[in-house]
Amino acid sequence: MIRARLYDGRTSGARTAELQVAGSGTLAILSIHSGDTSASVPLAAVGLGERVGDTPRLLQLPDGGSLEVLDNAAFDAALEAAGLTTREAPIRRLEGRWRYAFFALIATAIGSVAFVRYGIPVLAERAVRFIPPRVDAYVGVDSLELLDRAEFHPSRLSPDRQAQLRRLFGEVTAGASADSAHYRLEIRDGGSLGANAFALPSGIVVLTDQLANLAASDDELRGVFAHEVGHLVNRHAMRMLVQGSATALLVVGVFGDVSGVTSLATTAPTVLVSAAYSRDFEREADTFAFRWMAANRLDPARLGDLLERLAREHGPDHGGFLASHPDLRERVQALRAPPAR
Repeated sequence: MIRARLYDGRTSGARTAELQVAGSGTLAILSIHSGDTSASVPLAAVGLGERVGDTPRLLQLPDGGSLEVLDNAAFDAALEAAGLTTREAPIRRLEGRWRYAFFALIATAIGSVAFVRYGIPVLAERAVRFIPPRVDAYVGVDSLELLDRAEFHPSRLSPDRQAQLRRLFGEVTAGASADSAHYRLEIRDGGSLGANAFALPSGIVVLTDQLANLAASDDELRGVFAHEVGHLVNRHAMRMLVQGSATALLVVGVFGDVSGVTSLATTAPTVLVSAAYSRDFEREADTFAFRWMAANRLDPARLGDLLERLAREHGPDHGGFLASHPDLRERVQALRAPPAR
């Protein structure tokens, strides 16, 4: 006898019941005994709910009632004796053997890491094509407002110098992409961020006074602008957000934790400002800067000079421009190498 609870489908109350499975195959019969009443129904007419762990299996009866099986092991044994199996039975057998579970865990971990490292970047690059540019604009404006409240101060550069920097920026953005007419330069006193420059997805490039003052020539700043415009042209900031969202969804799929998705949605501006671009993104932006400078008869090594000076004066681990531009030695060598054809 298999212990169960019987619900008649008309009231919320449950009655204690005992079940038996007789016969085999399509002729198997489910007998239900509850108090002084008994009933039998063809097992083929009963909806067998899937068993999840040790939670009670739910059986849907033809008359609208239902049964909650309290002894899953006994019911599974009765089904097996009747020559019947449910869809989840093979999976349950695998879950019950620790070796299979261990190998499944290892395979899930390796597959997840590989997907995050290789699959998500490719998917993000393609997914961004379907995201309207106006979405970038909303994210970028919010990020700049956050920085203005938390870190930045009004620029202390003279109005003439600011106008000159905007003309240099205009030289770099001219014809860079179909949206480059909407790119704009914002100049701020960087405060604790110090010498810094970064691109926001709305087409805004932020340059701090400290980095502008550190540059020995306008050609070095042209290199900085070209690098940041490379991020804009390739929509790296939005791709980074999409990759982060896909990673959060993967966490939900593996661990069932939905808090990661909510947290990412509410902290997107902070992610854009504080997180470093991947090395692949940096190489793409460097390649754009290299080609722009070479096409305009400027030595790409000027950008490398600025990076090295910044590292000497502030250290390679300082929290400004270098913090979001890793692998300094490799990048400087690439900037000083002959351009790839």
